[in-house]
Amino acid sequence: MNRKAMKDTVLSDGTFIPKGSNVAANMKSIHTDPKFYPNPDEFRPWRFSEMRERSAEESLKHQSVNTSAEYLTFGHGRHACPGRFFAVNELKAMMAYLVMNYDIRTDPEGVRPANFYSGLAVIPNPMAQIYFR
Repeated sequence: MNRKAMKDTVLSDGTFIPKGSNVAANMKSIHTDPKFYPNPDEFRPWRFSEMRERSAEESLKHQSVNTSAEYLTFGHGRHACPGRFFAVNELKAMMAYLVMNYDIRTDPEGVRPANFYSGLAVIPNPMAQIYFR
């Protein structure tokens, strides 16, 4: 989430942001904060499913398309990505197809390949070996 200050701005904590400055949210520190996500560096594929099972309120809060100050994948507030609903449905359809039609494994088996870092981006390792049958 990058923004350019269009005018001089003073935040509620007194931080001054001059016109023309570029600011960004530190998404990595938020998405790996143990206060929001217990054991954030551990691969837990059912993390959000487990969060939704806590209560009716939590089940709504932790949907893939919802945004919050703790989940910034699609931005937040009035500038949140309007295409997130379409994107999430496409991803779900794609994953359902893969799971239903292929056997998938990594090499070494059962070990998630380490992330790849490029500037501010954290992406799946493009050199990882994944096998489909």
